[in-house]
Amino acid sequence: MKQNEKNTCYTIYSQKLMATLVLKGFVLVEMRPDRKGNGRNVFFFKDSPEIREAVKEYQERKNQ
Repeated sequence: MKQNEKNTCYTIYSQKLMATLVLKGFVLVEMRPDRKGNGRNVFFFKDSPEIREAVKEYQERKNQ
C-alpha cells in the first residue's frame, strides 16, 4: 500500500473496532500481519473525519 498526501490511511489494531467500522459501511483498504510478529493483524481504512468520529464514538462506548 502506498501512501501520499492525498490518500492517507487510518490504522486500526483492534479486530473488534475493525468489524464495527465495516458494519457501519467503512471500507477496509488493506490488512497486514503486525510487524511485531505477535500473530495479530493491522487494518487500514481511508482516513476521513467520518471514520475518526466513528472511532471516537466506539471508544466512548467502550469506556462506559
